[in-house]
Amino acid sequence: MCGYRKVKVKSYSSHIGPDNTAAPDCSTCLPWFGKRHPHKRLRFRSALDEQGGDVPFCGSKNAAYFSEMQDTNPVQINSMAGTLCLAMTRLFTKGPLRRFNVIERALGNRFESNDNYDADRVSNVSDYRKLFEPFVGFAGKTVLELGCGRGYLLDAFLQQEKFTAIGADISLEALAKARAKYGHHIRFVQTTATTVPLPDNSVDVIYTVDTVEHLSRPYEIFADAFRILRPGGLFLVHFGPWYNPAGAHLEDIIPFPWPHAIFSMDTLLNVAAHIYESREHKHACYWYDDSGKLKPNPYLDRERWREYLNDLTIRKFRHLQRRLPYETVHFRRLGFGGKAFPAARLLSGLAHVPVLNEFFIKAVLCVLRKPAVQAHRQAA
Repeated sequence: MCGYRKVKVKSYSSHIGPDNTAAPDCSTCLPWFGKRHPHKRLRFRSALDEQGGDVPFCGSKNAAYFSEMQDTNPVQINSMAGTLCLAMTRLFTKGPLRRFNVIERALGNRFESNDNYDADRVSNVSDYRKLFEPFVGFAGKTVLELGCGRGYLLDAFLQQEKFTAIGADISLEALAKARAKYGHHIRFVQTTATTVPLPDNSVDVIYTVDTVEHLSRPYEIFADAFRILRPGGLFLVHFGPWYNPAGAHLEDIIPFPWPHAIFSMDTLLNVAAHIYESREHKHACYWYDDSGKLKPNPYLDRERWREYLNDLTIRKFRHLQRRLPYETVHFRRLGFGGKAFPAARLLSGLAHVPVLNEFFIKAVLCVLRKPAVQAHRQAA
């Protein structure tokens, strides 16, 4: 061609001359780029640009800088979609859209410490009680929390009314912490993906908050919950459907809404893993172990994330609900509450509009009941 070689930096191209200078304007180069000349200064804002500036791709010095910046990170962005996602993250962390950053708006600085995180979750207990109280009170009953984690929600409910409390979770680590802190007044049991180790007809009420979207075998665990409920007992289900703004559960590292509606989870996990390795990224509290050491990059384990999120939409949940032997007492779509973003309250009505309700929704509340006649059928 014109004596200049084409250099590829990821998916971007630049022409470098024999003396490592940028190529002059020449018509020979134009077929590579169409009407826009390749030596115009193309800029890409990287979320991990630690110098805080733009990275021009034209010229050997800048190309070398970009390559060096990428090489310092052990996790490379491997697609154009990932590059775009990284650029969008930059807009929400250091750009003009920072005011809409989920981390910046996190109530109670929830990502800064486990105490803050627990306190933020506990602050919502009054809201959960308002949702549950029209259907059942906990006082004097045997109540199971499915997906209790470290036990803070169950303990918070106990501060409001007295009942026999049982917490169930699949995580041994979470249960160990729960027992250490609340074990003197709450019983904790470990579940499997499909079973809860409790006797038949032994529980009056089961509730679960923001756990259903993490169940790898939701049908089986709902069926086993039916087994342990006493006839007439209620199962209170509160969860965030897949397409809600934070359905990807990556808001602590990719802080813009609905990222999973734009990009595949493979792309999001690649970008999240890349950012996690950045020296400038401030990691959420739960990515540190008890000694304060940062845990290994959690976003590299794709299989773990496939088990962690089941992509349960409202439509899929309704189908699941119809297959189960429960009676449906109540089903309700909860719109945006506006705590973090007050203006979002204006969109709460969209939670009741078909199709849009999959996206413009905070959570689903479903109240299921084990038929009271079950006891008579079994006796017969």
